[in-house]
Amino acid sequence: MRVAERSAWTLFACALVLAVPSLTRAQSQEEKRRQLQERLGIKPPPEPPGHAQAAPDAGVVEPGTPSPAAPARATRNPIAARPRVPGFADDARPILEKACGSCHSPEGKASRSRWVLKGGPEDYDATVRFVQTATAAQSPLLKKGTGTALHGGKKVLAVESVEYATLLRWIEGGAPPGRARAGTQAAPVASAPSASSPVPTAPSAPASASSPSTAPSASASTGSSPTAPAASASAGSSPTAPAASASAGSSSTAPAASASPSPPSTAPAASASAGTPPTAPSEDASAAPRFAPQVHEALLADCSSCHASDGMAGASRYLTHTDPDAHLRSVAPLVVPGAAASSLLYQRAKGDSHPGGAVWEPGSAQLALLARWIDAGALGTTPPATANTAVATAPPAPTAPEPAAAPAAPPVPSGPHAGVPLGTFPVLGSLSLNGRFDLNYERINYNDHPFKAEGESALRSYHHFLFLTRQSAEDPVTLTLEVLSLQFWEVGYRINGASWPVKVFAKGGKVLVPFGGDPLFHHSYGGLAGFDQRVLPVVFAREGLTVNVERRLGPIALSGDAYVISGYRLKRADAVLNLQSDLAPLEDTRLGVGARLGGSWGPINVWYSPYFNSLGFGRRLFLQALDVAVWRPRGLPVLEHFSLGAGLLRADVSGGEAEGYGGPGADYYHFASYLQLRYHPTDWLYVQYRQGLRTFGNRRGLILDSNALTREDGSSHNVGVVARWRGLSAGLFQFWNLEKTDETPDDFTRLVVAYEF
Repeated sequence: MRVAERSAWTLFACALVLAVPSLTRAQSQEEKRRQLQERLGIKPPPEPPGHAQAAPDAGVVEPGTPSPAAPARATRNPIAARPRVPGFADDARPILEKACGSCHSPEGKASRSRWVLKGGPEDYDATVRFVQTATAAQSPLLKKGTGTALHGGKKVLAVESVEYATLLRWIEGGAPPGRARAGTQAAPVASAPSASSPVPTAPSAPASASSPSTAPSASASTGSSPTAPAASASAGSSPTAPAASASAGSSSTAPAASASPSPPSTAPAASASAGTPPTAPSEDASAAPRFAPQVHEALLADCSSCHASDGMAGASRYLTHTDPDAHLRSVAPLVVPGAAASSLLYQRAKGDSHPGGAVWEPGSAQLALLARWIDAGALGTTPPATANTAVATAPPAPTAPEPAAAPAAPPVPSGPHAGVPLGTFPVLGSLSLNGRFDLNYERINYNDHPFKAEGESALRSYHHFLFLTRQSAEDPVTLTLEVLSLQFWEVGYRINGASWPVKVFAKGGKVLVPFGGDPLFHHSYGGLAGFDQRVLPVVFAREGLTVNVERRLGPIALSGDAYVISGYRLKRADAVLNLQSDLAPLEDTRLGVGARLGGSWGPINVWYSPYFNSLGFGRRLFLQALDVAVWRPRGLPVLEHFSLGAGLLRADVSGGEAEGYGGPGADYYHFASYLQLRYHPTDWLYVQYRQGLRTFGNRRGLILDSNALTREDGSSHNVGVVARWRGLSAGLFQFWNLEKTDETPDDFTRLVVAYEF
């Protein structure tokens, strides 16, 4: 090799050695500039296509070797450039107060609703119950505001408006309580590490001046108060804001999560993993969910409008309570621990055999939470969280879940139970069986007391009903069929529009006539009920069509039924109408038209039922009833242990003057009443007193027509005690029947055991 050539190679090697430090220093300056931009919230300029980024401070890099720091920057830069997520305090609350505050304030028309804006920190907890971060557009808050869900007020948000877009982005971002700063890194370890980064350490947040090991505060970079429940990253964070919590299992994109997560080696449950689904609740996925707080809060939010003590379903066996323990006692008989699909609560929540349709659509986070809670054993309430939630620490190792404490008293069931699911079939859909059966021991045919020698004993069964039901959340067509004796059968269809302010339901077949407070074989007019009553048909079911409409206006719930049925017909022109048996045969149908108007306010429910029917021979029937029920006003001392029912019925028969059958002296009316008082010392036991009057064929203008009195005119009185647990009930009753004339030995004692499923 010549000397000149050796000098050239020497100069080339020196130039290469000098160039490498210069390249390293240039990279360090570029990285410092980027870090400064990130801290100031400045979006960096777009990189030209194909531009290769060098690793910051990586030293000499061999050609063809990937930089181990490159994946960290690739994950960090897109998050730093993300637009600011709106917060509740600064963004969502002003919109909601302007659009909804006129009604949903303490002084507004909706002051007794489930959502009231009071202007304090509690507004956040009240609002997040109506948002769904996994399916933001389906949140009840947005659907009610835009009028696409049943809403007592008017449409207050337009889908194309800026306000709607802001609320939507707030929910999609995890519904944070405070204002999130631009460039906040919600979860910088959410991206899976590449093969060139074998040690997945959590990088420090650019907005934080402390390292994870020295300052693991959960509220460092959210812009919210450190005491805000949703900003806590500890396992004991507030249960009322699961979507915004940074506790274990929360969404990896929740903006309220800490910008300084603990390293995975010390607190793996406190960081968002790459595989966490966005719909995961804010609890440790390995721990079995408990009833309180989340299941309790979800049921309160979406079931209380009907199942509160002042709702339309306030007399049902399921009542919501703000106290978790009382709420759990009402829920317990409706679930089968370990089997969500067989639990009545789960079936009704997803819309199966539920008159109100689906409470939660299939696939929703609430329905999934309810199923997980039941499948995990339907555990009780959660012990109170620790007070110190500002520092994110590793949660203790999960222990075996404790069994739910037995309820102090089983709740009172008042309707069909979970039944027997038969499965889902093509065309027919989802089918289930429900039934009611009883066995009665009776002492009959005596007066005054059952120990008289003339008394007789009897063993009877009055209820042997088996109902086949077809109803689901996905299909608006329903079917209810009494399969043993075909007492009634109904095919129904829900015809609710997405923006309708009311719920509409139509039925046809041999329908239960919506007349009085309880249409199903329990009319108490005259003081007797069930198969003992002597006024209306025991099972008032007729061929016809019915339409039901429901609407809720703040604390007032309204319902209306209209129907056309095959009505009554007189057998003879001079006959006195028998409301139990003088129904028109199908070959000589007399159409009857009627309605039932109902309303509830607080624990008070009122129904008014008019009915009109041409009877033939120029005669006509006008039937009216007024019913009132007061169901255990919860929270009122003494009174909360009592329920009251009362009703009046009058049936007027007139007309026929042209045919020579009516007119003054020939027109008449029937009258019947009842008053029922129950004392409930516990939820599973009640003591009852009921009495009622009845008279038939009274001439107009007379309160009691003494010229037309028979042994059918009189009064009935009974006292009884009933214990009910799940589907089983047992009762002991004493009945006294007092006739206006021709007293007959028809008092009786009854011991009844019944089962319904």
